[in-house]
Amino acid sequence: MARRISNCSISLLLCCLLSLPAFGQSIQSSANRANSPEQKKEKKEPKKLEPTEMEYPLYNGVSVGVDLWGVGSKLLGGENLSAEVCVNVNLYNRFLPTAEIGYAQSNADGDIGTRYKTQAPYFRIGLDYNALYKRKHGHMITVGLRYGVTNFKYDIEAIGLDDPIYGGTVGNPNLEDDIWGGSLPYNQPGMKGSMKWIEVCTGLRARITPSLYMGWAIRFKYKLSATTGQYGDPWYVPGYGKYGSSTIGVTYTITYKLPF
Repeated sequence: MARRISNCSISLLLCCLLSLPAFGQSIQSSANRANSPEQKKEKKEPKKLEPTEMEYPLYNGVSVGVDLWGVGSKLLGGENLSAEVCVNVNLYNRFLPTAEIGYAQSNADGDIGTRYKTQAPYFRIGLDYNALYKRKHGHMITVGLRYGVTNFKYDIEAIGLDDPIYGGTVGNPNLEDDIWGGSLPYNQPGMKGSMKWIEVCTGLRARITPSLYMGWAIRFKYKLSATTGQYGDPWYVPGYGKYGSSTIGVTYTITYKLPF
């Protein structure tokens, strides 16, 4: 019995020794396949990140925009109404020569019982600079300058007050004659005025689609020169805003890039 077990053990040992070269060859073949060019090609290469900046050509199209702020403020109860169209050319995605034309009107009551009326077109021309000119996303942060001009007519009249005791209309106590007493009648229609001014603008334009943009801008306006009527200054100047040496305006614009 012991001899049979010994013979079986010797036979098993010989089989194991004979199979070792074949097993080693199998391992070597597997290693060679893993290092082969075909196997290397199957490995996924890491995804390359696209660059966020690019160089733009000289001409990048023409855009036309419409300002919604003037119409929106009137619909929300404001005293002034304006409608404006702007056109700009994109150069290197960096410089934006711009022209703006609009029409504005006002029918407002003043602080001392006077009423002002005016309506006229206005025109502005200038240049915007895009601080994000190398970015591929198309959004813009802009700063710019404008030169504006308008010629207009305006009316100023005193508003009569209702007599709370006897009824009817009485004069305006804010316009009393200091010498003779009593309220002064005041009605000056059709006075002529003009103004020239500059604007310092800063704003943001967001790219909604490849051809559609929306954005807002704040405009700091400074009067250069103005002519007014003989009997009083205007309360509102089309394209400029409230009459004075300086004022602030806001625009909210939808812009469409033309397909050429």
